[in-house]
Order: sequence, then structure tokens, then C-alpha cells
Amino acid sequence: MEVKCNIRPAVMWKIVLFSGIIPLICACSYSGKRMCPSSDIPFPGHTLLAIAPDFTIKATEDTLNKTYPCLRSGKMFPVTGILKVDGKSYRFLGGDSLRISSLSPLSDENSEWQGKYSYLFPGRGWEQREYNDSLWNKGKGAFGSENGKFQAHTVWGAKNIYVRRHITIANKDTLKERKVYLRYIYDDQIKLYCNGEYLLGEEAFLPQTGCYRLTDETVAQIINGDNVIAAYGGNAEGTAFLDFGLYVENKTYADVKPAILKQMNMQTTQTYYVFQCGEVELLIDFVSPSLSEKWDMTGWPVGFLSYQIHAEDEKEHTVEILFDVDLEWLFGRSKVDSWCEQNWRFTKSDSLYLAIKANESTFSSEDGHVILSQKLSTKNEDKGALLIGYEEGQTLQYGGESLSPLWKKNGTGEIKELMKSVGDRWQELKEECDKQDCLWSVRAFQAGGKTFAGQMFSSYRDFISSHRFVLSSENKIFCFGDTLGNIREAYESFPTLLYFNRIDWMKSILDPIFEYCEDNHWVKRYPPYDIGLYPLINKQVKLDDNAVAVAADMLMMTAVIVEMEQDFSYADAHWNLLCLWADYLREKMEKDVYPCEGLLNEDDERVKCVLGLMAYRKLIQLKESV
Repeated sequence: MEVKCNIRPAVMWKIVLFSGIIPLICACSYSGKRMCPSSDIPFPGHTLLAIAPDFTIKATEDTLNKTYPCLRSGKMFPVTGILKVDGKSYRFLGGDSLRISSLSPLSDENSEWQGKYSYLFPGRGWEQREYNDSLWNKGKGAFGSENGKFQAHTVWGAKNIYVRRHITIANKDTLKERKVYLRYIYDDQIKLYCNGEYLLGEEAFLPQTGCYRLTDETVAQIINGDNVIAAYGGNAEGTAFLDFGLYVENKTYADVKPAILKQMNMQTTQTYYVFQCGEVELLIDFVSPSLSEKWDMTGWPVGFLSYQIHAEDEKEHTVEILFDVDLEWLFGRSKVDSWCEQNWRFTKSDSLYLAIKANESTFSSEDGHVILSQKLSTKNEDKGALLIGYEEGQTLQYGGESLSPLWKKNGTGEIKELMKSVGDRWQELKEECDKQDCLWSVRAFQAGGKTFAGQMFSSYRDFISSHRFVLSSENKIFCFGDTLGNIREAYESFPTLLYFNRIDWMKSILDPIFEYCEDNHWVKRYPPYDIGLYPLINKQVKLDDNAVAVAADMLMMTAVIVEMEQDFSYADAHWNLLCLWADYLREKMEKDVYPCEGLLNEDDERVKCVLGLMAYRKLIQLKESV
């Protein structure tokens, strides 16, 4: 049944413009001399490399060498970049305290620590240093289930566990002016204390090592002799695990001089920095090829850092670039694999892959610390690349079926093969990204200036870095955020995607929602707010349906796609659902009585009903014009 709406098209589009769905259609054409304006404004927190949702590298400062970059989760990515020029070292990436020393390390497959534990609540004061735990059970950490994901040295078979770990500090002066960290892994609940002081409490499953920096006040309470780290662990269901340890920073690069930042430029697919390192200029470029339009690389979980040197005095200099990555800090595991293949030197730890050209390069690894370096020539203005790839362990599940990542559609089954493909043509990829960046920079600057350009580039990267592209059973491309098929998030992302003319991505967001409803997984007369939480597509997660908003949003987003393509086929494929949702909005407006007080805004149900029905009217007009 089609719902007829007597609303003038001109009014409709005014309201749609007001709603924020299509504020950005203009400014998409440019003719004239090609130039590339700079968006060199500080954007702390902007995406440096869009690799995968679980491993997207973000900037934390307006420069690279004050602090370490971080992952999308907020966890620090401990990487240091050093350029050695004629025997002098200059830090262009990361901080000065990459390496850490263990005061009392986490356990692993080959080592454990001694602790005291109790399954029953010990009473008040159990977390205090002075508490008498002489009657507690003795056990080896970590504690956990027999068949859990992590290696446990003492079986924990109860719902609760209370653990006390005694740590001897010989000389607390060694902690002065150094950061002290508590690192931990748990499943499902944890509370941590240091000498009786409450530090943190979390409830979830932490598949990677968490990190908590002790405050200066807490460190001041540490004494020479016996100290106690106490932990409570709770197991709601399934497997259980509890492990924790104390660490102190080791200022390995404290004496290295920071490089001088000369320029920073953020573009659509790249962010580059220019540093002065003595007489040598260093260009570091973070390239996300998955953002490129020309290459079929959507969803490729690979990016790279390109680097090039230039001697301003035009003299020959001895130059070496070095990348130091603490993979043990990142993953809580010290095992690192390394091999050479097709002129590339690879390293792997957990799900992270790194690669650098084998020619004139060196590799070293100790206790999970990886150092990759390469000699460079100022005479030839040498250039190179550090490849970064990441493979997420979990796959999306829909109806008992695993959905394959899009990057595997050509039969590529391993990240290293994908990285070799990128590595073999990284210069070609970069040149293509340069052209695309230049085009979009000009358009963005003409549309709204430097601030607008920076915001659009950042939003574009944030989208690709927070979404997964997979193939359905019918080889359709589906796109998901962490909350799968979240209509409100999709609605918010449409202006950015529309500006960059990513109609393909817009369809890939809506397609799984349409399919979910058409396969009778959803029987209500309006769309679901979402269709699951990563990695399971099985049910709506949000308790509140937000029925009016999501129905209107789906109608508006579909109308935008049809209008941009000037082709009704996309809406026609889902016409029954669109009519059903429009009918729901019409009945909602006729049935409900809204108060005539307060200012209207785009989230007001009255406005949402009107916007949705106007979009539906537009669809009817487009349908009739075919």
C-alpha cells in the first residue's frame, strides 16, 4: 500500500536540508589549475591510519613526538621513531619511555607468580597491606578456567576469587620521576588495589592486556620492602581469568633529541609531517589506501608509513631510520615471529603484522620488543615504507554463517599476502592518493575553508576506521559498525559519505538492514534500531525502539540514494518495506496528539514524521517519473 502525502516537494527538500541529511551536495565540482591546500591545523585525536576497527591508529597531540599515538579504544600504541643522522639521534615519533621493566610481571605459558587466594569473602580490610593472609590458600598466577583462552597456572572454579600478591621493592627511589603501571587481564570482573588503595573496577571480557597508570600519590605510598597488589575477580558465566603485574617505565630514549616539526598536513587519505633532524629533512606520511577511490581496496586492513629524506646542505650524510615497537606491552605476550619473503622483512605478534624492505634493513627482537631499521642515502634522497597490517580474530556471524571480510573476496587468505600486494606498489598507491587528496582538498576549501576541510577529512577517516566491510552469502557488500546495522549512526554518517560521493558505502550500510527485515527476522511495522552487536547479527541490542526516528531515517536515506543515482531501482527492490514504514508514520501522526509547546528540533517526533513522509513523497515522485 502506498501512502499519498500532499506535501510540496520544495518544502520537503528545505526540511531535508534542515535535518542535515543533504547539507553537502554542493561544492563537488572544480575546474582550473590543480593545487593542494593545506589543512595544517592541530587535530588531536584524528585518525592517522585507518586499518581495522580494532587497530586504528590515532594522533594524541598536534605533533608526533610528544606522546605515543593510541588505538581507537584509547589504548596506547607504543611505537618510537628515530632518525639517526651522522651519529646523532632525533625522535620524530612517540615518547621517550617506550621500554618498560617489570617489578612483578604478568604470567605467561612458561612463567608464573606466587599469590594468596580465597574463594570466600575474607572480610573487611582484606585488600590492606597489613592484613594477615597467613591462612589463605597459596597458588600460582594466573588464575583461571582449565580450558580458557589464556594459560592459567591455578584453576579458579568458583564464582568469586580474592587474590593478594606480595611485591618486594628494594629501593623505592628507583621509581622517582618514572611512570608506574599496573597491567592486567581478566574475565569477567576485576577490582584492583595497591596497598589498600582502590585503583579501578571493570566488568567485561578483556581479550588484551589492560593498563592503568598509578597516580603520583599512589606511587608515594609504595614502601621499601613488602607491598601488596590485591585483586577481586568475578565470573558471571563461562570461562574465568585473572592476571596482573606491576611495571615501571625505562626511559630508553630520554637522551634522544626531539626532531623539530616544520609542517603538518592532513588530507583525505593521508597525513604527512615534515621534521628537521640536524641537516636532514624527514618527510613522514601516514597513508590509508583503503580510503582511495580508484583502487578496489575498501576494507583492506593494511596501511603504511612512507618516509623520505632530503639533505638541505646537499652533502652526503650517514642516515638510518629506526622503528621501535613494544609488542609485549601492546598484547601482553613476548612471542614475535620474523621472516623474509619477496624482499620484505616481516614480523608478527598476535594479530599485528609489520614489514619493511629487507634491503639495507636490520631486525632485532628481545622480550617482545621489535626494532626495524633501514639505512638511507641523502645523495639519492632515499625513500621507503613501513607496512602495518592487522587481522581481526572474530568474524561476523549471521544465521549461523560466518561472513567473509571483503578483502578476502579475491581468494587472499592471509594478511601477509595483502601486505605484499600493497608493498609492491606502495609508491604507485601513494601517487594515486596524492591526486585524490589534491582534488578533494580544493573542493573542501572552496566549500568551507580550512576548518571545514579538516572536519570532513577527519570524519571520512573515522567512518572507514570504525566500520567492517563483509560479503553476504549472495556476495553483497555489507558495512557494519560495532553496533551492527545502527540506523541512527548510519544517518549521522550519510552527510560525510554523500559529500565524498560514496553511494556504494551508503548502500552497503542499508542493505543488511533491508535484508534482515525482508528475511522475517524482524516483524514490527518499523525498522529495527540495530540488528546486533559485533560479532553476532541476531537481535536488536537497544531496548528502546525509537520507532519514529529510525523509520524516518530509513526513508530519508533511501531517498538520498535514489536522488543521487537518478535511478529508482534501489528503492524499488525494497518498496514493500518503505511503504510499510511510511504507513506507520502516517498512522502515528493521525493517532497521537502532540503538545504544541516547545521549540521544534530534528529529533522531535513531529518533525521526524514529517521528514520521513516528505522523503516518501519524493520517492513516489521519482517512481512515477520512471
